[in-house]
Amino acid sequence: MLTLHAHAKINLGLRITGILPNGYHAIHSLFLPIRGLFDVLTFKLHDESIEFIDNSSLQIPAGNNLVVRAANALRQYTGTKQGAIIHLDKSIPAGAGMGGGSSDAACTLRGLCQLWNIQISHEELLSLALSLGSDIPFFLQDQPAIVEGQGEIIQPIQLELDGWLLIIMPGLHIGTTWAYAQVHEFAPNGFTRFDSLIHEGIINLTNSSIVNDFESPIHAIYPEFAKIKQYLIDAGAELALMSGSGSTMYGIFTSKEQAEHAQYWYSSNTSYSTILLPLHETMNATSNGSIT
Repeated sequence: MLTLHAHAKINLGLRITGILPNGYHAIHSLFLPIRGLFDVLTFKLHDESIEFIDNSSLQIPAGNNLVVRAANALRQYTGTKQGAIIHLDKSIPAGAGMGGGSSDAACTLRGLCQLWNIQISHEELLSLALSLGSDIPFFLQDQPAIVEGQGEIIQPIQLELDGWLLIIMPGLHIGTTWAYAQVHEFAPNGFTRFDSLIHEGIINLTNSSIVNDFESPIHAIYPEFAKIKQYLIDAGAELALMSGSGSTMYGIFTSKEQAEHAQYWYSSNTSYSTILLPLHETMNATSNGSIT
C-alpha cells in the first residue's frame, strides 16, 4: 500500500498575458506549495480496473474526476493492464483556487508509476499531466516556481518566506472555466515579472506589482472578497490576495499575534473556514507520505 500527500498551493501573484493559439489563456504566476494543507491518497494494487473511493460530498462524475482521469490516462499511455484501488481523503477545498484537484491528479500519476513500477521519463509525465489540466505539471515538481504559458513552462526558484499565512475560505465554489470567462483585460506589455522582484531568495511582499488579474472582475461580482482583502490589510497583513481564480483569500503576516487576531475575528464573526500556518515550515516541509 502506498500513501502520498497532495499539497495545496497559493499564487503569489497572477497575471493573464493573452490568449494562446489553442484558445487557452496564457499566464505568468508565482506558485507556492503549501505543504501544511494536503489531501491524502492511498493506492493499493487491484485487478484490471480502477476503483475510486473518497470521503468528500462532491460526488464528481468519473468522467470529470481528475484522479480517475489521471489513472486511466496513465494506463492507456503505458499499456499496463494493472489496476488500483485509490482512496482520497480530501482536505483541500474544491473550487478554491488552491489546486486541490490538480494536485490530486499529479499525486495519482506519481503514485501509480511507483505502485505499478512504470518506467516513464519526466518529460513524458509532464506532457501527460498537461493533457489533463494546466496546473498539474507544477504539482509534479511541487517546488516554488514561476509558471507561464498554459502551465507547462515551469521555472523553479529559490524563495524564502517567513511569517504567518492566514487562509480564508468563504465556502464558494468558483469554476475555473467560468472565472477565465470573466477576464476581459490582459496584463500590458512590459508588466513587472514576479521573478524580477526576487533578490537572493527574498521578495518584497509590499511591492504594488504583486497582483492577481482575477481579483478585479471576480470582486465586482462577489464584493465580499474585496471586503476580506481590505480587512486583512487593515489587520496588518503585508500582502492580501486571492489565490488563483478564487475563492480562497489569504494574508501573509510578519506578526503571529496579528495573524491570530485576524483569524479569531473571522472565526467569531463569520461562518468562513480559516487556516493559520507558519509559512516557512509549510513551504519547506518534506513529508510526502509513506509506503506500508
